[in-house]
Amino acid sequence: MSVNLKEKSSETALQADRQVLFEDDKTRITYWRFDPGAETGWHRHTHDYVTIQQSGGQLRLENRDGSTKIVDYEDGRAAKYEAPIEHNATNTSDVEVRVTEIEYKS
Repeated sequence: MSVNLKEKSSETALQADRQVLFEDDKTRITYWRFDPGAETGWHRHTHDYVTIQQSGGQLRLENRDGSTKIVDYEDGRAAKYEAPIEHNATNTSDVEVRVTEIEYKS
């Protein structure tokens, strides 16, 4: 996650676990674990990034423009995203969702 938007996020929501595994001046690698119902909170990606899904389950992505996208997870699936992106991701399934995110800072 590049920029946390606390003013848009619910303080009472169940938060996903986030662990930065590696970071230097070019790359940030973050591991996310979402319990059922957990969310990232609203944030803005200022860098392009890829995700590598590491579980089944489903995330709902709420976008700044009010649109939503459902992402069905499958272990080993990868996807790329181009910045800027502002959204909140919520686990809408009844299983834990795990994903690694790789941001390219330059």
